[in-house]
Amino acid sequence: MFIWNTWKCHLWFLLITVFPTSFISGLFYHEHVIPSSEKRLIKQLIDNYEKAGKIGRPVKNTKDRVVVGYGLSLFQLLDLDEKNQILTINVWAKYTWIDQLLRWDPANYSNIREVRIPPSVIWTPDIVLYNYADERLKEKRDVMLNVDYMGRVFWSPPAIFKSNCPIDIKNFPFDYQHCFLKFASWTYNSEQLDLQFLDNRTEVDIDQYTSSNEWSLVARPAYRFIMLSDECGKEIPDLTFFLFLKRNPAFYGYLLVFPCVLLSVITTVIFWLPPQIPAKMILSMNIFVAFSLLLKILAVSTPSASTIVPYLGYFYCLNMTLLSLSTFASTIVVHLHFQRVKSKHVPPWLIKVVRFFATLLHVSKLEPAVTDTNQKLSVVEAQIKNAKMKQSIKSENLLDTWSSNQQTPPLNTQSNLMHTSGVDSQWDFNKIQIPEDYFLNPSELSILQKQQLLMMSDNSRVSYPIGVNGCQPSGYHPTQTYPQQKSNHWGEFPINQVNESESDKIHDKMLKKFQQCRRQSRRSTIQLGFNLGDLCNALKQLMLKISKKDEIAQRDREWRLVLMTIDRLFCWFYSIVVIVAGVYLLFPRGRSHTVNEIIAMHQEAYDIRNQAVAKQCMAGYSKTI
Repeated sequence: MFIWNTWKCHLWFLLITVFPTSFISGLFYHEHVIPSSEKRLIKQLIDNYEKAGKIGRPVKNTKDRVVVGYGLSLFQLLDLDEKNQILTINVWAKYTWIDQLLRWDPANYSNIREVRIPPSVIWTPDIVLYNYADERLKEKRDVMLNVDYMGRVFWSPPAIFKSNCPIDIKNFPFDYQHCFLKFASWTYNSEQLDLQFLDNRTEVDIDQYTSSNEWSLVARPAYRFIMLSDECGKEIPDLTFFLFLKRNPAFYGYLLVFPCVLLSVITTVIFWLPPQIPAKMILSMNIFVAFSLLLKILAVSTPSASTIVPYLGYFYCLNMTLLSLSTFASTIVVHLHFQRVKSKHVPPWLIKVVRFFATLLHVSKLEPAVTDTNQKLSVVEAQIKNAKMKQSIKSENLLDTWSSNQQTPPLNTQSNLMHTSGVDSQWDFNKIQIPEDYFLNPSELSILQKQQLLMMSDNSRVSYPIGVNGCQPSGYHPTQTYPQQKSNHWGEFPINQVNESESDKIHDKMLKKFQQCRRQSRRSTIQLGFNLGDLCNALKQLMLKISKKDEIAQRDREWRLVLMTIDRLFCWFYSIVVIVAGVYLLFPRGRSHTVNEIIAMHQEAYDIRNQAVAKQCMAGYSKTI
């Protein structure tokens, strides 16, 4: 009994103390975990969506159309890859639509008019970039959606879009590029989802845009196009946002254009160097390598698979072609300069052409080529003959003068003079006029002839100067007079003391002396003839060598002048071509097409495609009938 009373007391104690305390604590805890009106609203909206289903358009009537407003806010232009033709931009994509399953009465939820819901739990439009060039499968980031009590949904996820962009590098680096981003629903047509511009703003929003260092944004229009789907009669609206870009050419101007202009000026100076200098070829090849390096940089900066070559590349190739021609011409000139012995004369027709251009370009005219190698020898021989003739005439005049001034001796002294004949010999004994009486035997002389030798003045003495071996010296002058004095050569012959026997002795002595001189003169004349012949042959060989050397020099000079004229012509041709090509190819120019023209071309492309789809639909409909 006692035990029962004890348990009874404990039971009443628990009921009075413990259970009321637990109940009160439970009530207090329940007041703190009650969700807010926003949470209850969000939970209520999500529960309703789960009951209705996430898949499918958020409409109560299937025939209702969901109108989606779409806008694009450009934040940054990340890159325009000309080589791969990909445009990369950082944007905020803006969506608006009405979801009929996301409506509530603000009065039931503490007057809450707007809540944030994750996009993963409700329906979102499948607006995608049609001309994407991204390896990623997801372009947008997960951000919350703003939903108001009327069911209007606003969604602005940041995204990085990569779209293909056809690059026109014709005017690189002064080029304009236009890229576009085409957005449309991937599965819904216009009867199910109508895509419109957000707030009717037909352009790209740039309120938060950060300018690019390489590109300037020129225009940013947006247009709505309609394309026919493969399902006949169904239309798919799409929004196309255009970006017209202009390249900032400062970087490429200093890297590609400015060095090109300097190299072109240096190339013009090359043509003024002498053509035969090998350094000209070396300088030309160095400039050629420099242009090749610039062309390599240009190739790296532009699309490798492009069918269009930039004008700057044409300018490089033009300079390289002209440099190659100049180097080829210089090589020919250097070859002719070092192989001038084997080269031929300048053709007559080329001389005429060169003379014509030399007059226009103020280049020294060519002298006529030497066609006869013996022409100079003939001139020299004629001069030698004239000198011989003049010397012969002079000698004869001197002989006549001496004969007239001297007293005629009995032995016909003037006949001792030797006739000079230019360079043949100093004395010609064949022409000595000696009376035949002096060469007769003494016994054959008549008394009268002997008396002639004795008929002289008493005080007169005759001396005949004789040189070596009793012959006339080379320095003998016929105008020289000989006074009556002792002679060491012939001795003294006192005429007034000569009798007949002595006269015979004198005659014999003179005869022997003259015969001896005559033999020596003949030997000297023959030897002198041989020596003179050798001298003429040596002179002729020397003149041949001189003539040949002059001919080679003249030929070399002709070819140098021809190439100088060609170089000067090339210089003017290169200058004109480079200036004209530089003005046309290097100077900046405007856009090839205006904004309206490009949009019109897009519209034309849509029309052509829609017509093709319509024809296919008509053909399929006729087959079914």
